[in-house]
Amino acid sequence: MKKARDEDWAWGYLTKLLSFSPRTEAELRKRLAAKGCPPEVVERVLEKAKQAKLVDDELFAWLYAEARLLSRPRSRKLLAQELRAKGLPEELAARAAARALPEFSERDLAEEALEQRLSLWQGLPEETRKRRAYNFLLRRGFPPPLAREVVEELVAGEGTCT
Repeated sequence: MKKARDEDWAWGYLTKLLSFSPRTEAELRKRLAAKGCPPEVVERVLEKAKQAKLVDDELFAWLYAEARLLSRPRSRKLLAQELRAKGLPEELAARAAARALPEFSERDLAEEALEQRLSLWQGLPEETRKRRAYNFLLRRGFPPPLAREVVEELVAGEGTCT
């Protein structure tokens, strides 16, 4: 009887977690284990969730990648790292990052990321704007040569930020 209660509790906890936001199988496994669920209960509950289509790492990776690139543009390399940190296999993370928003190049993503940020630096000297813009793009995972090009194009020029 205790095993059934453990499984019922684990199922309830899993569905509660998923009601807040989608999660990877690895994230759910970690959360259930942290609550003291035995490994066999965790596996049964995760299998039940996969059969019910509540957990699908491939779908999660694709949706997360698209949403992330639209809301907070970053390099695909950094996006793949984020997906791996969520417990997704390296190949799935790389594939999802590469396929997300194929109509946007890395340059497009860098320009979009920077355009969303430029208004914060209005009124600052051009060199300061350039330095902040360059460092921002590096933190977003863009390679230094691309970051330099985009900064020169968007920040330099007539001394305006737009």
